[in-house]
Amino acid sequence: NEQYCVVRGAMLHLPGKDKMRIRRGGDVVATLDRKLVAITPTYDIYRGVGAKIGYLEKAKIALMDTFEFHAETSGGFGPFKPPAAYKLEGDFLDRR
Repeated sequence: NEQYCVVRGAMLHLPGKDKMRIRRGGDVVATLDRKLVAITPTYDIYRGVGAKIGYLEKAKIALMDTFEFHAETSGGFGPFKPPAAYKLEGDFLDRR
């Protein structure tokens, strides 16, 4: 089993400490930055350390952990969000 990527960082809910970096082969390929003011846990996703490519938002009502990825280029304005490009759901603690 070869390691695909390494995730570093912590979600401590402290200013400046809510970042996770995803590395592959020593290079930062993505950065997740938690928004401080949001109804549900929401993370901005940046390619490498540069341009924002979208955001990940936890579903408000769900029977299991559910996150939706919204691409930055898919439109939407204010409270009218674009439809989710991807939906992630499951038990993230049971990794078998």
